[in-house]
Amino acid sequence: MKKSRSSICFIINPGAGKQEKTALIQTIKDEAEKRWSGFEIVTAKPEDSLSQVASVKAEKFDIIVACGGDGTVNSVVNGLAETGAVMGVLPVGTGNDFAKAIKVKVPLSESFHILEHGKIEPIDLIRYSGDYSGWSANTLGIGLDGLANYYSKSYKHLSGPIVYVIGAIKAAWNFRGCRIKLSVDGVTQTNHFLMMTICNGKWEGGKFYLAPDADLSDGLVNLVTIKKIPFLKILFYLPFFRWGPKKWMSELETTLGNEIDFESDEPLTAHADGENVGSDIKKMSIRVEPGKLNVITGY
Repeated sequence: MKKSRSSICFIINPGAGKQEKTALIQTIKDEAEKRWSGFEIVTAKPEDSLSQVASVKAEKFDIIVACGGDGTVNSVVNGLAETGAVMGVLPVGTGNDFAKAIKVKVPLSESFHILEHGKIEPIDLIRYSGDYSGWSANTLGIGLDGLANYYSKSYKHLSGPIVYVIGAIKAAWNFRGCRIKLSVDGVTQTNHFLMMTICNGKWEGGKFYLAPDADLSDGLVNLVTIKKIPFLKILFYLPFFRWGPKKWMSELETTLGNEIDFESDEPLTAHADGENVGSDIKKMSIRVEPGKLNVITGY
C-alpha cells in the first residue's frame, strides 16, 4: 500500500465511548502506519482542553481527527474553526450524530479508508455569542433540549439514546417553557417557547431525526421550535422524533435562516453538539458561517 504524504494527528478523548482505550490506540497505530508517512496519536488527559490541543496540532499536521463522539467533535471544531485545517472523524463515542451526517457512521475499518480516501468538503458552522460564545457543527439546543442533554450526563451507568430520552422526560417535568423574544433574519416574534434547536445536521441525541431537511453546506440552519405544551403532550410527541417532526404537531415549527437572536425572560440551559454550554442563558446571537471548516466525508 502506497502511503499518503499527508500528515495526520489523532486526538483521543479518554472519556468518550465504551471502547477499551488501549485496544483503540493500537488499532489506530496499526492503521496509521500502513496509510500515512507522518502521524501522531494524542490521548488527552481529563484536565486537557481538547480545543486547545486541536488548535496547537493544526499548526503541524494537515489533518486533525476527532476520535470520540459528538462532544469530542465539538471540542475539536472549536479548536479548528479559525485555523483552516482539515478535520476527520473516527466515530468511537456513544453519540455519533455528526459522523452520521458526513457519512462516516460505518465500521471502524471503513472509517480509516474514508480518512485516507474520502472527499474533503467545506461545511457550515454555527457560531453563537452573547452570554456564552463558541462554535457548533451539528446542533445547538436551547430550553427543553439543552436541559434534557444536561440531565442525560448524570446517568453514568447508562449509555445510548435511552439516556437522552430519560433526560428529556425529566427536563419536561421541570421546565414548561418561558416567554422568549425570537428573531429570525430580522422577523421577530414574542411567544412562550418550550424549545429552540438550531440544526445544521439532521440528527441529535443518537436517534432523534429532528431536522430531515437540514444540510451542512447550504448556508442555512433549520430552527426547530416548540411552543409551550402540557407535560403529557410532550411525552406523546417524544417517540415520534425518531422518524422526524409530523405535520399534526401544531405547536412545532421549522424555519430556515442564517441569523437568529433571542432574549429570554428566564435563564435557559443550552448544549452545543451534546456539550453543555451553560444554564443561565438569557441572551444569544447565532450566525451561520458558510464553508467555515473542511471535513473529510464519506460521500
